[in-house]
Amino acid sequence: MIFKGEPLTVGDELIQKLKGIFARYCRVSAAYLYGSYSTGRQTPTSDVDIAVASDERGILLDISAEVSRELNIPEERVSIRDLKLLDPLLRLKVVREGLELVNRGLDLSGILPLDGEVVEVYELEEMTGESWLRGNPVDVRVVREIIARINEDVEDLKEMLTLNYERVMEDKHLRKSFERTLQTLTGSLMDLLRHVVAGLNLGVAAYYKDYVDYAERAGVISSDTAEEIREIIPIRHSLLHRYRSINYGELWKASEKLGVVAGRLIAEIKAYLKERCGI
Repeated sequence: MIFKGEPLTVGDELIQKLKGIFARYCRVSAAYLYGSYSTGRQTPTSDVDIAVASDERGILLDISAEVSRELNIPEERVSIRDLKLLDPLLRLKVVREGLELVNRGLDLSGILPLDGEVVEVYELEEMTGESWLRGNPVDVRVVREIIARINEDVEDLKEMLTLNYERVMEDKHLRKSFERTLQTLTGSLMDLLRHVVAGLNLGVAAYYKDYVDYAERAGVISSDTAEEIREIIPIRHSLLHRYRSINYGELWKASEKLGVVAGRLIAEIKAYLKERCGI
C-alpha cells in the first residue's frame, strides 16, 4: 500500500469514515477526535489522535489498524488512547474541544475531573497560552501590575495586624476585610508565578502547585520560597472555595509571615527576569 504525504482534509468525509469505524465497535462507549486534526491545523506529519472509552482495552490495536486502512495512512500516524487513562487536564480538553465520534450513553461526569482546581487552572492555562502564541510571553506591564496589587495588599495586611486578633475577629467588617485581603494577596502571588511560568514556557500546569514546582526547578525562585508558597495555596483555596470551615487562628498565624514571603517572591522573580531575560 502506498501512503501519500499530504495531510488528510478534516471534513465530512473524514468524520463520516471515523464514525463508520466506531459504529462497528459496539464495545466502545465513546470516542473523540482531538489534537491538530480536530482543529484543522494538521500537517503532513500530524498524527490522527483519538481518545476511546471502552472496558476492553484490547480492541484499541484493532481500531488503530482499521483507522490506518480506512484513511490510507501509516499505522504509526494513528494514536488511539484510552480516554479514562489520560491525565485529568488532557481528558478535560479532549471532551471540551474534541470532535465526538460516538457516545453510547457514557456519563462524562464520571470520567471528568471533579477537582475544581483542575478546571480552574485549565481555563487559566488556555488564556495564558493564547497570549504566549501572540508573541507576548512575559509582559512587563502585567508583572508590574500584579506586583503593585501584591504590595498594596501587604500594606493593608500590615495595618490589620497592628490590631489584635480578638478585635478583628469580633468585628464583622474587619474580619471580612481581613479575609478579602488574604484572598486577593494569595491569588496575586499565584498570578505572578503563573504569568512568569507560562511566559517563559517552563511547563503546563494542572494544579497551582505545579507553577511553584516549575519555577523552583528552573531556578526562578529558591527552594525556601517555593516551600513557603506551597503552604499558602491551601489558604487561598479555603478562602475562595469555602470547602471547609476556616480556622481563623491558623489564618492569622500564616498572615504574620505572608508579607515577608511576598517580598521574597517578588525580589527573586525580578532578579531572575533582569539577569536571564534582560527585563
